[in-house]
Amino acid sequence: MKYLSQLLLVILAVGVWNCEPTEVGVVDDYKKQNPESLNELAEQLQINVTELATQIYEVEYVRGAGGEADNAVQFITWDFGNGESSSKDKDTIYYNYEGDYILKFNAYTYDGELSTEVATIEARETLDCNIGKTILMDNFDDEAGYSGSWVQKHPNDVALFKDYHVDENPYQFPEGNNVLLIGKAGGWWTEVAYDFDSDVFDFSPAGMWRKVAMRFHIPSTFEVSQGNFDFNIPESYLNLKIGLNDGSGRQEIERKIKVSELDQWVDVEFDFTDSSFEQIDPTQVKSIWVMFTHAWDNDRGAGRDGTGVIMVDDIELIQKVPGCFE
Repeated sequence: MKYLSQLLLVILAVGVWNCEPTEVGVVDDYKKQNPESLNELAEQLQINVTELATQIYEVEYVRGAGGEADNAVQFITWDFGNGESSSKDKDTIYYNYEGDYILKFNAYTYDGELSTEVATIEARETLDCNIGKTILMDNFDDEAGYSGSWVQKHPNDVALFKDYHVDENPYQFPEGNNVLLIGKAGGWWTEVAYDFDSDVFDFSPAGMWRKVAMRFHIPSTFEVSQGNFDFNIPESYLNLKIGLNDGSGRQEIERKIKVSELDQWVDVEFDFTDSSFEQIDPTQVKSIWVMFTHAWDNDRGAGRDGTGVIMVDDIELIQKVPGCFE
């Protein structure tokens, strides 16, 4: 990771602020003009601009670092100079095409609008057209996009996964499509993983990959010859996780599941863009984990009788820049 020269922890200079009040359509108090007050705030605000990779930048308004200034700022916007904008304190912007772009930061206060140019981005490349496209890893009906196999990662929580292994005896959903079925009564987690035979994937800031997407289905009732697995897990314990593994550790992203999402296919994405990757080498991802909670701890060990299954279908890898050109 490298930082733009003279832009790390940029203290916004007083002389470049536009102290004219701005019509922002929120409340009348924003129309009040007080240049002296604005100049004082400008000296306190802190902005970071970080180059993550070629033509990929992270911008951040460090809320909390500006003292009283943060109390005065009602909301902020970024103008990335390429037709895109954001109102997030921290965001990532991709410059797909060659050109020079002016990156601007705006802070709106009751004394007016603070506006400054914080960087000039010189883009000298056209990013790969493949960036942003979705690559199918496995949909359990067709041959996987990459050579690998689904394997258990927990010794106790994979009874149904073994009985209905997608490579040997896949469960047939009533709609006719095969699914990877994981889930059983008891245990803390159901964990399986797709281990790649030889491919490795780079999820680092400079790498190609960003997200893992999947479809899942949790039936409220489910009975097979192995037993009854009707769903009875408390909503607060409904956790679905995706993990990346390099063979030495695991980086996880978790999503809580709502009860209203039972009995329907739900599409989700797990975004690893802002992951710190302290546990693994993100340039050497060799395995994608799928994890689902199955119990809760009522009394330090009691209550491990929760039941439920999760059916997972399409799993995809998503590259970095959404909406590249065709």
